[in-house]
Amino acid sequence: MVIERTLDALKDNISCNHRIISYKGDFFHNHDGYELFLLLNGSINYYIERLGMQLQRGDLVLIKPYDFHRREVVQGDSYERIVINIKDSYMKTLSSDKTNVAGCFNKVSSVRLNEQQIAEYTIIAHHLGKELEADNYGSDILVDSYIKQILVMVNRISSNQNNETKNNIMPSLISNTIAYIEENITEEISLNILSDILHHNGTYISRCFKNITGISLQQYIIQKRIALAKKYLFEGYPPKDVCFLSGFNDYSNFSRTFKKQTGMSPKQYQARNLKHVNCEV
Repeated sequence: MVIERTLDALKDNISCNHRIISYKGDFFHNHDGYELFLLLNGSINYYIERLGMQLQRGDLVLIKPYDFHRREVVQGDSYERIVINIKDSYMKTLSSDKTNVAGCFNKVSSVRLNEQQIAEYTIIAHHLGKELEADNYGSDILVDSYIKQILVMVNRISSNQNNETKNNIMPSLISNTIAYIEENITEEISLNILSDILHHNGTYISRCFKNITGISLQQYIIQKRIALAKKYLFEGYPPKDVCFLSGFNDYSNFSRTFKKQTGMSPKQYQARNLKHVNCEV
């Protein structure tokens, strides 16, 4: 089976784009960084791991590094959004001893912006996008200033709201499947095991899973292990240890699969990312 790449590696420390998207949806994927997704127009369903949300104008979704997510249009054939991505390593440089700007990502999955907040967020995001493209004198300083403004704004909004979780539209069967995989990612996971645990036919589970996520169960399990491996490699664990810590039982298979998904071997990935971290510190 051909395994699609579901890991979208971020090329830049920060990216910001405002677009009208005209496709119906995508498949479960993840990033090696944070994402802020603000819906400006349209009606979509947004799935993050075990959570499913119906979004409307003003809903801002907060996605942590390596969390799998996807979108699908539920009305019309397009939607308008602003997406901001921030590399995990770069996010660490934006906080101070007093202020952790990544804190909101650990507290909530989404916040609701009123019209005034939407306008303010959009203006700052447009300034951010302009400076990212311009690369003029002082652009780097302004980029830091704008992204910090956005993150402080989002943290304040999340702290002032009741943080009531949206109604979870993720089917319980899929939510329970993902929960089991998450809790047993380093163990053997098969359709027979899932069938016994979830009390449903394995083929039925597999079909329902792909209908919601857009990828097969096998793809998801492999990608969860790759995401876990990237995390351990980034933290400096030896690649051979990472192989077993992330649920692969054979190093050659791990190395081969990792390279197919990332374009480089585990050792190459670790060397490149540790070098970048050292340069940014």
